[in-house]
Amino acid sequence: MKPNILVATQDRDLRDGIRANVADILAVSGAVATVALSSALRRKDYRALVLDTRLPDFDEFSVLQALRHHGDPDLLVLSVGYFNPRTILGAREMVQWVSVPKSPRTVWETLRAFFDPASSRTIREARYQQQEETFFVAFRNGKTYELSRRLIEADDETPIVGDPEVIHDGEAFRVHQKSGNVYEVAWDFVLYHQEPSYRYYKGKADQREAEGSRAERIASRIRQKREARDWSLGELARRTGMQVPNLSRLESGKHVPSLETLERVADALGVRVADLVAV
Repeated sequence: MKPNILVATQDRDLRDGIRANVADILAVSGAVATVALSSALRRKDYRALVLDTRLPDFDEFSVLQALRHHGDPDLLVLSVGYFNPRTILGAREMVQWVSVPKSPRTVWETLRAFFDPASSRTIREARYQQQEETFFVAFRNGKTYELSRRLIEADDETPIVGDPEVIHDGEAFRVHQKSGNVYEVAWDFVLYHQEPSYRYYKGKADQREAEGSRAERIASRIRQKREARDWSLGELARRTGMQVPNLSRLESGKHVPSLETLERVADALGVRVADLVAV
């Protein structure tokens, strides 16, 4: 069932713009007066309120009273127009309050950022922080993360050239290095390392145990097949196009390699990826 939101405005462009652009993820109801707003909040469980301060009978005190009676600290309130800053400070003790410009587009984009499930899986921007050697990554839902480049096995440790490029409509970002090496970092890789609420977050005990066992198994098989061919790490690096330090970390069993890495190693060894990962 779609979450319910209440749009309190007499601005037809604002109301119609919201309905046209969030109807796929939200059930939109309307109110054209502060009295109607207060009544609606008492009758129904809303997840968000778009509050236009240009309502003809707008009264800050009445709105605060209605919000307190609604009693939901998770209610998202998007205020459009001027609202007394001191009143906003008080309101933020009761609800999630966000002041937005009067642009209809800004309003519905903010709603999508909060409620569209895809926004938590979509990268909006990524920048490289040279001094910290981390990537600062912002998702469309507003969350930000710092990802160490040392976690990325495809990184060959040469300088990063320019800022990363967000690609595939936010599914990943692409990184260029001075050596000519280019690699991509997917949204789920970021969440795996940084977001505790992510289903596959590495910090979860059962996830750590399962991945540790899997990483050791893959490392052992790669090492066995390489040694069976009497190859050094340098020779495997030459055949895969990977750096020796990266292959050394892979054979240490400290992390589970990406599918791309497994494919490159399996192809060089003349085996299937399944031969490296199967239980």
